[in-house]
Amino acid sequence: MNKIKTENWNNYIIRFVEKDGEWWASAKDVSDAMGYAKTSNLTKKLKEKYKGTAKWSTPGGEQSVAVLSEQGIYKAIMNSHKPEAEDFEDWVFKVIKELREETGLEGFQIFRMLDKEHQKDAMSKLSRNLRQPVRRDFIKANTVANKAISTKYGYPKMIKKDEMTPEMLVDRQGILESAVELISVKDRYSLDLSVSEEVYKLVNDAANNLPA
Repeated sequence: MNKIKTENWNNYIIRFVEKDGEWWASAKDVSDAMGYAKTSNLTKKLKEKYKGTAKWSTPGGEQSVAVLSEQGIYKAIMNSHKPEAEDFEDWVFKVIKELREETGLEGFQIFRMLDKEHQKDAMSKLSRNLRQPVRRDFIKANTVANKAISTKYGYPKMIKKDEMTPEMLVDRQGILESAVELISVKDRYSLDLSVSEEVYKLVNDAANNLPA
């Protein structure tokens, strides 16, 4: 029988199950916590590789339950525009980290996988948006994101992605999106602006607005 862990987030019960060496969560529990009226409204946006089933015991006997992989949970959060999504992401990150530590599962590889996929999507978006995309545009977007996130976390010099913590990789996604958007807008309207300066300003403003 699969190992089950039950956690509580804002009075929502989230059940996690150990499956194939990773922690998966009940799709219904995740959709309820994120405010979806139906579980299908959440799962229909996810690729099949992020979804699965797991069996666990209930008062009515053994049941097969729809579950989301860890990567699927973060994908669902990224697809959501609901105000509770960011708080839920922080909580999931903390809980799964603790579950890994309890069971000795390989830590944080999921963030490397998620980052690679996000990187690919961002570069595809940049390629579609630019009139004449060249290699330096892609290098610039990534360099700006890497420098911005390094500065945000107190590093005097830019560090490479493979040296970044999971928290940094998650933050980097939004920064890379901003860099891609600004490069695209600059190209579309032939604007005279510094993408790096604008991104660094966004990051600094966000940091200064954090509650004390």
